[in-house]
Amino acid sequence: MLPFAPPTLQAQVLTPPIQASTPGAALELDLPGALARARHENPMLRAAQARVEERRGLITSTRADALPQLTLVGDFTRVRDVSLLNSSFAGSAATFGLTPDSLVGTQSIYTTQANLTQPLFYWGKLGTAIDIARMGEKEAAYSYTTSELEVLHGVAKAYLAVLGAQAEQEVIESRRRTAEQFVSDVKARLEAQTATELDRLRAESELLAVIPASLQAEANVKRAMEVLNGQLGLDPRTPLRLATLGLPEVTAKPAGAERSELAQLKQQEAMYRANEKVITSDLRPKIDLNASYGYQTDRTDSLFKEPYDTWKVSVTMRFPIFDGLRSSGKRAQNAAQLEQVKQTRLDRERSVAIEQSTADRELEKAVALNEAAARAHDAALEALRVSRDSFDQGLITSLDLLQTERAERQAESQRRGAELGLWSARFEQRRSLGLPPL
Repeated sequence: MLPFAPPTLQAQVLTPPIQASTPGAALELDLPGALARARHENPMLRAAQARVEERRGLITSTRADALPQLTLVGDFTRVRDVSLLNSSFAGSAATFGLTPDSLVGTQSIYTTQANLTQPLFYWGKLGTAIDIARMGEKEAAYSYTTSELEVLHGVAKAYLAVLGAQAEQEVIESRRRTAEQFVSDVKARLEAQTATELDRLRAESELLAVIPASLQAEANVKRAMEVLNGQLGLDPRTPLRLATLGLPEVTAKPAGAERSELAQLKQQEAMYRANEKVITSDLRPKIDLNASYGYQTDRTDSLFKEPYDTWKVSVTMRFPIFDGLRSSGKRAQNAAQLEQVKQTRLDRERSVAIEQSTADRELEKAVALNEAAARAHDAALEALRVSRDSFDQGLITSLDLLQTERAERQAESQRRGAELGLWSARFEQRRSLGLPPL
């Protein structure tokens, strides 16, 4: 097996792309520049990065549940309480010369207070919840890595697709120019009575046959360019001028990294296992500290003065007895989700192993195809040289030469396609190993 690495494209991937000098000029890019632009401009990567930031914010909000909660309260209440009229004292109030109206006068109450709440003991629930939030950040980071690899390899494939479409267009345009030249030559020979009407019809038939292929090739180039622009976060109509790749160099198979998809699934398993502790803690006692200090009076000028200060400190233990089997249902759901993630990971591990072995075989096949295509093109070039000599000597017809020319162009197209196939196979191998294209 002969894996490959690029010769001149081992520059830093973060090389900034070359910008066009004028607004109407084409944007010049090489493959490292295209990958760098995709890292910064691709909308899918921006969304994945936002998800990582979201998980970081979740860590902060989860940690807040374990920290003291301090609240300042300012309250004004105006009340008329008639509960005293319904007490036993109201029945005997008349004996003391008291009327009902004197017992239920309107009252204003002013309150300023600071309240403090601090969880003391939750059987590890709060600490575990923070750990789960941190695991969530790592899981989102693995997801970002997966998205980044998918985007970068998508850009690399789109880059190859543009080069392939352009190469095919060049071959077809060359065929078209050759066919036009043969039509012109046959017409001249027909006037000199050295060619027949059949030769002219065959030459024109070849020219008419290549015109639809030329139109299709042009459409394929535009379509491939639009796809690449979309991957780069550019307007689909942006003109691009891409650097060619050439042949990759032979090198040893790169060392693989842990696939981010598998690491993400393992992180999810750890999160579900930790969540079991959180669910179990809901069935156990919890202890909280509550404290408050402030002032309460019926006159504003008595605020912040003694003896109108009021305070309270309490330690509360809550012991859950029956929650309607809610925690039991949560545990069953958590166990099922854990099993789903575990089986998904096992299936993904098998898929990755198959993907890696397939990529190695495809690379070996691409090497063989490239060698065969190169030899076929050399043979086609030699056949074209001999055919031109024979045509000049009058040994073959213009149709024979035209067919040889077409065969050489097809061999050229296959050779260039095989070169790009080497790059594609190499990129697939690196993707199977969890590595970026370059």
